Amino acid sequence: MKRTLIVMLPLWAALAVFYGSDRFPDQRAMAGPGHAHGTAARDDGGHAHSSEGPDPISVTMFTPQIQLFMEYPHLAKGMRARFLAHVTVLATGAPVRSGSLTFQLTRPDGTQQDLTLDAPKRAGLFVPEWHAGPPGTYSLRLIVDSPQVQDTIDVGELIVHASEDAAFHAAEAAAESDPPDLVQFLLEQQWKIGTLYEPVTKRTLVHRLALPGQIVAPQGAAAVVSPPFAGRLLRPVNGRLPRIGDHVEAGQTLAMIEPQLPATEIVQLSANRAQVQSLETELALRELDLDTKALEVDRSLIQSEARLEFARRAMERINQLRQKGVGTDQQLDEATQNLRLAEAEHEAAKAMKRSYEQAHERLVDLRLKTVGSGRDVEPGTSVYQRPLVAPISGEIVSVQHMEGEHLDAQQEVFRIVSIEDVWVKAEISEFDLTELADNPGATMTLPAYPDRRFAILNGGGGRLVNIASVVDPETRTLSVVYEMPNPEGLFRAGMFANVYLETRTATNVVALPEKAVVKDNGRPTAYVLIDGENFQRRVLELGVRDGGFVEVTGGLVEGERVVTNGAYAIKLASLSPASFGHGHGH
Repeated sequence: MKRTLIVMLPLWAALAVFYGSDRFPDQRAMAGPGHAHGTAARDDGGHAHSSEGPDPISVTMFTPQIQLFMEYPHLAKGMRARFLAHVTVLATGAPVRSGSLTFQLTRPDGTQQDLTLDAPKRAGLFVPEWHAGPPGTYSLRLIVDSPQVQDTIDVGELIVHASEDAAFHAAEAAAESDPPDLVQFLLEQQWKIGTLYEPVTKRTLVHRLALPGQIVAPQGAAAVVSPPFAGRLLRPVNGRLPRIGDHVEAGQTLAMIEPQLPATEIVQLSANRAQVQSLETELALRELDLDTKALEVDRSLIQSEARLEFARRAMERINQLRQKGVGTDQQLDEATQNLRLAEAEHEAAKAMKRSYEQAHERLVDLRLKTVGSGRDVEPGTSVYQRPLVAPISGEIVSVQHMEGEHLDAQQEVFRIVSIEDVWVKAEISEFDLTELADNPGATMTLPAYPDRRFAILNGGGGRLVNIASVVDPETRTLSVVYEMPNPEGLFRAGMFANVYLETRTATNVVALPEKAVVKDNGRPTAYVLIDGENFQRRVLELGVRDGGFVEVTGGLVEGERVVTNGAYAIKLASLSPASFGHGHGH
């Protein structure tokens, strides 16, 4: 409401009560710029006295590092005025506890007056006193130099009126009625809980469906190693059985399996092996014979090449003699015949070499087909042992048996998983399918890493694998599967995940941090800073939530500052203002 002055007091008496000759009242007891919250003023000891004086001027300003809340009286020429400057470290919500404050005034004529306070009167509060000079417009700058923060605040203009009457009437003209739902919360209380503010800004927010999910190994990235037949498990040659956590490569021998054979089968296998060895010996002898004959063929080929070369040269000499009229026809006929015989002999030698080469290739192939299985045994192993080989590269995650244990055929021995890439499998309700895009962007959080959010698409390097075509009849959900790289090895198969699928984008909308929203009778509410110690309760209309921010479709405008840390305490203050709004004195 508009402040009503008590006109029965003489003007000098009202000013004496407000400005006092020996002390200056706590202006903050009268709340803020033009807000009348009663007549309680406090002295330096914090004791209330009755006063119906003019409201002080209050200033609330922010720099990137500091919040300033300052109150001072409407100034008149020659007045000794006290300024109450509350300085808060913006990042922490803590008061400036030490250091200096320089009160720098520039007079209307351009001259400068500095007043430096070496320390705050108490934590967060500097109280410079100034004898106002000639009437006019001054400019004020505050310079804070503290171990906590260093910054400069340009406060702006100070008006010094020509008389106390003019100052008093300026205060009356500036008085305004209180806005609705105003809550007073003193800076002393704010400092105790570390109250923080953030400005309301415009952002682009993405609506996401929150779905339960799980990290699983991709198809083909997990394998089980089992023996093809029953037998005894043995370590590989020159090695040991793999252990859980070991990395193995595809094709690596992990163990050997040795069948338990009856004596008759062992005798039969030995006989078969002897036959194979005999056949291998015979084939080796035949191969040696072929190699010997191949050498003779090579020698014949070389000789035929020499005779062919000699016949060609003889033919060239006869032709040259004929051109000179010296050679005879008989010499020409003999040279021609010798050349043809040499060419025929050379072609026959080449054909013979090709024949022996083909025969040698057929013999080698026959040896491989006939006795090749006998050569598959690793050096140092029994002929009856067979290797168990890793089908994929990856990490051993399960070892089911120990060396020397008897295994049945197809019994699991090792389990291998590769998690260089993982699948993220989320379950979406059939009732949410209408919100799902063809290739929805996705992010996820993991309980194992609560402070991190991982992009799957749009920067995460992942891809959409599949959106299931079949709805689970029991859960009424279907699977959405993404594949993504795992370069840090953070993702483990079986981890639970919270998957967020992008469905709708709100561009350039007013948004505030979600932590600024508190529930009041079930309605979302925020507390907006009006000045340093006054907040207004706003009921909000909310929209899209994304990444710790929420769209505000009603209740706030861009640029207002809302309480992010301490909003619940201000809500309690609004329920019991007498407990939170009184009791600080200067």
